[in-house]
Amino acid sequence: MIEKLTYINEHGDRIEFSPCSIFHVNIADVKGLSDIRQENYSITSMGQDGDTLVGERIKARDIEIVGDIKDRNKTHEHKRTLNRILNPQFAATLVYERGNYKRVIRCKPDGDNALHFPKKKVFQPFVIDIFCASPYWREEHEARNDIASWLSGFEFPEPDGLELDDDEGWEIERREPSLIVNVINQGDTRTGMRVVFRALGAVNSPSIFNVNTTEFILFNGSMLAGDVLTVSTGYGEKAVTLLRNGIISDAYRQMEMDTDSTYMQLDVGDNLFRYDAKTNLENLEVSIYHSNSYLGV
Repeated sequence: MIEKLTYINEHGDRIEFSPCSIFHVNIADVKGLSDIRQENYSITSMGQDGDTLVGERIKARDIEIVGDIKDRNKTHEHKRTLNRILNPQFAATLVYERGNYKRVIRCKPDGDNALHFPKKKVFQPFVIDIFCASPYWREEHEARNDIASWLSGFEFPEPDGLELDDDEGWEIERREPSLIVNVINQGDTRTGMRVVFRALGAVNSPSIFNVNTTEFILFNGSMLAGDVLTVSTGYGEKAVTLLRNGIISDAYRQMEMDTDSTYMQLDVGDNLFRYDAKTNLENLEVSIYHSNSYLGV
């Protein structure tokens, strides 16, 4: 299967790098796609043999793409295209594909010489240095887990049309009774999540509780019918917003987060969550979104 990289800047402009592209790149020659750099923090004291490990982190990812412009008649135009789309002032996403397999990572050109063109031989070579502040590759779309939601009670199968269960009567929809959901993190490392509370009617003090770690997120305030309260817990993405009457605002102005609440992370594997509310629990829907994080492609 052919491997390819697609660079997409924040304005939607894109360039494909692959053996089949005008911007010819052998993906096997690209550096940094699966390399990780670990940094350890340690302390030592007089008379101690060795060090005491106190922390560690995975460093930001650097990717180097080396290729050639396979069109000698329009070299200048293609160089202009690279310069325009790879503008270091624009944030971007790099997409790796191999058949149906796809991973994405946030990035931007980096360094004093982020894009440069070595001396021309037969075809014009190019070298692109890309910086990824977060080193993790992710799937293209978030995974979604619903703790409380309404399920459809009838459907329209082909070719017979509307189908009803005569024994149970005509039920348009029913509420999913489970109060607990298992969110499975299939990635290589812990990751943040996005918790969305939706109020079908008045709700007081909505919360979510991690059964495994006993951590929780609790709001000491009231949601009105139609409100959507969103909590993002990812590193560098921590935020709480409230959608009310079509207007998105900082939720701290309308809702008070309990001081013992934490911006919970998803451990690798199983994560059990339970939702609750002080009053009108039946009016609350809760969904958890997350992206699995991977150390390489």
